[in-house]
Amino acid sequence: MRVAVTTPVWGCSVENLIGIAKLAEDSPVEALLSPEVPPYSSLSNAQIFASYTKETKVGTWIANIYLRHPVMCAAEAMTIQELTGGRLILGLGVSHKPVNARLGIDMADPIESMKNYVNSVRSYMDGSSDQISLKRKIPVAPIFIAGLTERTAELAGEVADGLMPYLASAEHLRKLKLCVEKGRASSSLSSDFTMTTGLPCFISEDLDLAVESAIKGLSGYARLPFYQRVLKLSGYEDVVKNIEDGMNPAEALTPELVSNLALVGPIGKCKETLAKFVEAGADLPIITPNPVGKQSPLEVMERIIEVIK
Repeated sequence: MRVAVTTPVWGCSVENLIGIAKLAEDSPVEALLSPEVPPYSSLSNAQIFASYTKETKVGTWIANIYLRHPVMCAAEAMTIQELTGGRLILGLGVSHKPVNARLGIDMADPIESMKNYVNSVRSYMDGSSDQISLKRKIPVAPIFIAGLTERTAELAGEVADGLMPYLASAEHLRKLKLCVEKGRASSSLSSDFTMTTGLPCFISEDLDLAVESAIKGLSGYARLPFYQRVLKLSGYEDVVKNIEDGMNPAEALTPELVSNLALVGPIGKCKETLAKFVEAGADLPIITPNPVGKQSPLEVMERIIEVIK
């Protein structure tokens, strides 16, 4: 089974990043990816991973397109691609309106912004831009984009090499894959397309504690409009309605919801949930680590490796 893993969403020390990279290199993990929540840079973290791995793919999950001019994104990506001998996965996304608004960023039309950004980055990397060429004697890094809706999935099929949804049910993932295929039919790209899905994990033999941790850990996402949308599309309109009506997300989220959208509980149960998403069409599930109790980042990584062995 092909599986990728991210480092903790809210960041961790460089020492832990190095430790996680070493664990990934000695495991079945196919790719190690870094989230991007300021002040942490996903591309800088990917370069750290590159220095401590030889086989594991490295990359971003997900670099905010509004924080970098596309030429700088392309330049940094190609440096890591050369350093790793072609092991980079460049995941790009638009982040969230509340996050960008705090930084004074006007997102305009996120779909159009993403399309233009991906095309620009690719043109700089492959030398087709009439502005500047960053082409090197290595393959262009594959570009994956974040997407939660059918419209974004179709765009991914048209302009990207992979799609990165998060908190999508297996049923919604199947719909997204059909939209990717529709977009690919009109694309000029000939590369293989990789369907991923982000799966937060809360791994513990204590199921009740794992569920409690999952509800607490995912409640912050349920406040964000983009994730509220994917929860609705995944069949949880009633949960989102409760939140919109003022209920605390930590009270609105249910054990059934978190167990359906995340890897929650003992190793065996997490294996079953992971297999469900592979069967639904995930070529490369992406597991995002979350502690249960006082688990350290390295301890969570060790448990994830147990799930995928």
